[in-house]
Amino acid sequence: MKNTTRLPRKLNSSITKKVIELQDIGYDCDFLLLANGIVLCMQNNHTYPLNTVSVKQREHGYDLLSHSYKHVHTIETGNGERGVLLTENSLR
Repeated sequence: MKNTTRLPRKLNSSITKKVIELQDIGYDCDFLLLANGIVLCMQNNHTYPLNTVSVKQREHGYDLLSHSYKHVHTIETGNGERGVLLTENSLR
């Protein structure tokens, strides 16, 4: 009998691995998507309308803590801030 809990753990670790990889190459801010279509930089409290930043999806996988799929996006702002945004839905 196969252990069915192994696959989600691998996917969860792939999310963590991707975030660390992105931080290592300069995506050092953490962004939060607010309900009104605004992204908030957690490090400096700057806010940006979602349609004014560059968003790229980098990874997705199952998160064991929230029991939902997570999408890892990179955010680049016009003033040079770069960071990571985790969402339950793809922003593509």
